[in-house]
Amino acid sequence: MNTPHDAAGSLYEALLAEAQQWACDDAEDQKVLDAIDYAPTPHDKLALLQNSNLVPSHLSSAIADALLALDPATYSPTPTPPGTPMPDPELHRVRDASITVVDASPKDNTPSDVYEIQVFGVSILIRRRAQWGPDTDVPYIHIDDQRDEAGLLLVKVNNSGEHEHRPGAEETAA
Repeated sequence: MNTPHDAAGSLYEALLAEAQQWACDDAEDQKVLDAIDYAPTPHDKLALLQNSNLVPSHLSSAIADALLALDPATYSPTPTPPGTPMPDPELHRVRDASITVVDASPKDNTPSDVYEIQVFGVSILIRRRAQWGPDTDVPYIHIDDQRDEAGLLLVKVNNSGEHEHRPGAEETAA
């Protein structure tokens, strides 16, 4: 009799086979497949598959949800304690969002890990800056609207009221 763990394994293998079928012979696709192959945990393998262009996002999201439901012990992310060195960026998927964590780099004057959240066509980068004027170890947030068309971003900082930003409007106004 098949267990939920066995069913999840078969489902993951089907997703991987689909990705391999659609992968091109170009170096970028092969690099992604190699990264998936060498990822240390099943969750990391799944996250790399989800963040790749090798399978449609709705398919990988549906399968990821099923894997988490069938076998949460294998496919759930395990938090990484702060200060734990990571050789490569760590990828996490939460519903429609992807979160990438990159280690602090003293040689690049980055005193903290760097967190990038991508959701709804918006990328938010959060880190600490070593120095900003006379202040040190200052929080830094960078927001990019990655949508192709000009849009509207509403931003509110520390309850100071909403501010409108229209990324791309300066290009269309010209």
